[in-house]
Amino acid sequence: MKIIKEYMLLSRDSRMEHIDLSIDCLERGGNSTNHRGVLAQFLNTEIPMGWSAVLCHRCNNDKCSNPQHLYWGTSYENNCIDGLEFGTWKPGNKYLEEKYGSASAVSEHMKKIRTKESCAKGGRAGKDKPKSEEQKIKISEALKNKNVPLAQRQRQST
Repeated sequence: MKIIKEYMLLSRDSRMEHIDLSIDCLERGGNSTNHRGVLAQFLNTEIPMGWSAVLCHRCNNDKCSNPQHLYWGTSYENNCIDGLEFGTWKPGNKYLEEKYGSASAVSEHMKKIRTKESCAKGGRAGKDKPKSEEQKIKISEALKNKNVPLAQRQRQST
């Protein structure tokens, strides 16, 4: 079994020698976390935990589990380098553009989210509603007891 720390010292080209993009992607479901074991078994490496090895997809398909499309890389390699895409990481706006179709559609979606009544109130949904006398008394007592230790509050209530 290859130790991942030693394996990662190899050049990127050496770590990608097994890549064959002429074979189709295999989408079995799951995500990169699930495919780590597939690559570890295929390359006879340990599964990297807490070390800077990232599962990269040379096919740029994050659902692909074909070990001939996967390689151990770095976070840097999993991002865009010199305009070429390696791996599957994309900034959030790129994912949203893929989902909604265009930058203007993303902008409209974000406006809808920000103007939803639940978000607009900011946790003060009942602030301006009229309160009964009973509610006002409870609020007043709660404010008085706010800085009083629990033991002292329990003695006062008995």
